Amino acid sequence: MKPRPAAVIAVASGKGGTGKTTVAAHLALASSALHATLLVDLDVEAPDSMGYFPGAVPVGTAVPVTVAVPRLDESSCTACGHCASVCRFGAVVAIGSVVTVDAKACKGCGRCVSACPSGALSETEMETGKTSLHRRGRLEILEGRMAIGDIRSVSVIEAAKREEGRLPVVVRIRDCPPGVSCPATHAIDGADFVILVAEPTAFSLHDLDAAVRLVRGRGVPSGVVVNKAGFGDADIEGFCSDRGIPVIGRVEFNASRAASGAAGALWEDDPAFMAEMGRVLSVTLDGRAEREGETR
Repeated sequence: MKPRPAAVIAVASGKGGTGKTTVAAHLALASSALHATLLVDLDVEAPDSMGYFPGAVPVGTAVPVTVAVPRLDESSCTACGHCASVCRFGAVVAIGSVVTVDAKACKGCGRCVSACPSGALSETEMETGKTSLHRRGRLEILEGRMAIGDIRSVSVIEAAKREEGRLPVVVRIRDCPPGVSCPATHAIDGADFVILVAEPTAFSLHDLDAAVRLVRGRGVPSGVVVNKAGFGDADIEGFCSDRGIPVIGRVEFNASRAASGAAGALWEDDPAFMAEMGRVLSVTLDGRAEREGETR
């Protein structure tokens, strides 16, 4: 009998600054008390999950993430323009008799190389970022990090997702990029459940609406954790009730938590908060078990 696949819980938000990483890190901490757990930082443009675990020990060495980009042999190029006509990203430009390749804009699809009739284009690997693994007790932390100046976050996200699938854990917690663009879409794909973190402000409520539509469009079950509850006056719970999305957790605002979060300190000695993270974890894992039972 094959082992049961790890539960994959994605923690996302419609905007940055809602407490998404705080929830993801502590959810992983709560899970690691019960299960072998992996925290995956897929917010690769600005990964900061490791800031909560400064004592985590590196496991192995960082693994480069690369994409295959075109290299032009000018002596073989006839400037026919076929390569530029098939490039969907503006990475290959043909003007008159001059063809130029912007390797940093290339997404590595290989269409230009296949379209070149003279064989003037070949592929070479270009580094877009790295993944690295750390360990703290039963918790492993996998970080994806883009190379400085690069724009291909999706390549690093997908590389980290492939790496997470090779690690023998019971629960995987993904800290996803904020927003609803391509990086967020790739980060939540393959998840069993998406936790959307929102705060009671007008900005967060507006962006939560977009995030709910994204998650529902991907067909992934979801619930909302209200962070900084009592700090603002936007009716997050009323919105969730109207949309038929459950509120699965509340984190009350207080000054000491805010100060600890700003310092990147774990709240593991805050019993009320850790109990709430345990309840959120139970909701997501129990819901997965129920869905699996329905499909048998």
